[in-house]
Amino acid sequence: MAVRYESFETLFAEYQIADFAPIQKAWREPHRFYHNEEHLAFLLERIQKSSFNEKEKDILYLIAFFHDIVYQPTRQDNEQKSAEKFWQMCGADENIKNLVARAILDTHTHTPSHTLSAFFCEIDLVIVSESNFIQLLEWEQKIFKEYQVFDYSLYKPARISVLENLKKKVPQNAQNLQYLIEYLQTHKPKIGVYPGSFNPFHNGHYNILQKAEKVFDKVIIARGINPEKNEFAQDDEISPVLYYRQKESFSGLLTDYLSSKEKDAEITLIRGLRNGDDLAYEMNQISFMKDMKPDLKVVFFHCDREFEHISSSAIRNLEKIGKGYGERYLPN
Repeated sequence: MAVRYESFETLFAEYQIADFAPIQKAWREPHRFYHNEEHLAFLLERIQKSSFNEKEKDILYLIAFFHDIVYQPTRQDNEQKSAEKFWQMCGADENIKNLVARAILDTHTHTPSHTLSAFFCEIDLVIVSESNFIQLLEWEQKIFKEYQVFDYSLYKPARISVLENLKKKVPQNAQNLQYLIEYLQTHKPKIGVYPGSFNPFHNGHYNILQKAEKVFDKVIIARGINPEKNEFAQDDEISPVLYYRQKESFSGLLTDYLSSKEKDAEITLIRGLRNGDDLAYEMNQISFMKDMKPDLKVVFFHCDREFEHISSSAIRNLEKIGKGYGERYLPN
């Protein structure tokens, strides 16, 4: 569901918001699966259909546009940062700015501090208060994708705790929320583990990752030390496209690492192929791994033809010749 930002140009101009491009860019960030333009459009429609007067609706529109303008699952101060972003971008009267900023901060706990905030907190929680179990399950899958950077062993108990609190906040839908909690207590997501040294993580790797993410609920990037390679990428060198995905480093046997993840999820090893030579090598390695882990599950993904020639070692060699020569082969 697209948001027509241009139709709010008069609103932005009245409240001295010079440019809506940063707002649009934020709501279209690729790591947003629920807190995206579809969610924003729903809120804007609810506000438009409300019985508030035009001035009150304008304030509610501002709350909607800015309440999640900063949304980083790894942070715990998104509401604070969103309120600060609004304060920086808006040149309106300070009383109006305070009203909007307070409402944005209220969404952290959905405890309203004024009448407009109460309405906004209510519509922001409609997905929780009015959804049946199937709709809640779809919502949960989107939230899970947004928080995929965290290991499932951490996500699961934290998420159940959030849902328990929401049951108290919206008792009218407590039964469906309880169904979702019970589902999470027994559900084991299908998680792929994509191992490699990834030094660097290049377009061929990214192509494999994108294919795997269409098959699995999530994919863990497992960065191991290859005994045949002397170089190992440091954490601060990892590709920005992996920022919101789970990345882990491991040493020792890959089979041991895979087994360590099996308590909470169905784990499958992901291997990427460029050509027939890769397949012969991989089959030999898999045979050794199955000696150590007979129940090993493996899925092979072949990269698209345009990426078959790319390798991390070739990129490193290009960088030795001239800094920046290998950047064309890296995702951004």
